[in-house]
Amino acid sequence: MRSSMHWAVIAVACVSILLQSGCVAGQQLKYVEQFSKQPWQVFPGGRFKASTNSSMSATSMAGALFELKPGGVRELHWHNAAEWAMVLRGTCRATVLDEGKTHPTDTWDYTAGDVWYFPPNLPHSVVGLAPSGCLVLASYKSPDTNELKALSASGWLATLNVDTAALALGVPAGNAKRMLDKSRAQGRSQFIAQGPVQQLASQQPSLPVKRTKAVHRFSLAKNKYPVGPDGSYVNKADVATFPAATEMSGAILRLAPGGMRTLHWHPAADEWQYVINGTVEVGVFTAPGESITATIGPGDVGFAPVSSGHYVRNIGKDPAYLVLVFNNGVFTSIDVSNFLGAVPPSWLAAGLGISSDDARSINYRLAGLPGRPRPVQKKPEAAKKAGRKL
Repeated sequence: MRSSMHWAVIAVACVSILLQSGCVAGQQLKYVEQFSKQPWQVFPGGRFKASTNSSMSATSMAGALFELKPGGVRELHWHNAAEWAMVLRGTCRATVLDEGKTHPTDTWDYTAGDVWYFPPNLPHSVVGLAPSGCLVLASYKSPDTNELKALSASGWLATLNVDTAALALGVPAGNAKRMLDKSRAQGRSQFIAQGPVQQLASQQPSLPVKRTKAVHRFSLAKNKYPVGPDGSYVNKADVATFPAATEMSGAILRLAPGGMRTLHWHPAADEWQYVINGTVEVGVFTAPGESITATIGPGDVGFAPVSSGHYVRNIGKDPAYLVLVFNNGVFTSIDVSNFLGAVPPSWLAAGLGISSDDARSINYRLAGLPGRPRPVQKKPEAAKKAGRKL
């Protein structure tokens, strides 16, 4: 096992390089995307847009936004990547089907702050409920996952001939032809269809079903988490609290005005970021001479590769809220400020090229969410000149 001293040495080197490097040394790096400006694709039951590695240097993850009308149906589909999603607004009902002869399913109603996790290739579907439908942020453990390319029931049906469809569905050939003609007339999968709101919410499945062993829903609103003095917090869900989510984890990050998710890195996960509201500065350090600093706002996304040094700072006047998603079910993080204190100040001073006095002035006990910087204390001589009584 590596000692805290080992990690402290790495922290010193990382901070030294980060302080010395420019904002952007490699223009090929694109760890932020103005997702808010990407146009929506509109369907009968709602709308959709995706962020993949075609628009951002996200090497392992992708994301998407779904907005479903009341009665909007994201049809039954599946994909190779695990999916971790959070409802940002409204109410929806989601169903995931597991393998097994007893048709095990897990169906829940989701509201704002609720999370679902669907393992790779398990079929699932989402329905927007009255009165307002829902807005869902989805993320995937694959950089090129775009739900428009997901395998779906309607897309598959449209490829079959009449005899095959009739045999597979157990219907007369005339019925199969009618269904195929209607499906093919769509020209593509239904993707987000529009259905009758009341029936969608009240009808029962055609087959008797049993619950899956795993519960695929988690409510962040009911979670317990520490809150900083300025109101900042990280409300996370990982495999310890959400056992079904074995491959991904996530959190809501709240930053008070002037607050910061401090310099840190994740030793075993990439981080995909979505800004709900607020204006934040993000920084990502990937190698000597390679770092970026950017400002992103509501609806925009960012990415920090595994082991990259990064931070998020609220530079706006209002609290900022972000969704953070990780491609590992176990959440781990190393905060630089804590580990710098694991070596003597003289060692740190030499590593950073600063004076011993400056090394001793660092607050090594800062938590992962430091608030506004403490005011600079004036020296006694300066205070006397200013007419202050010490």
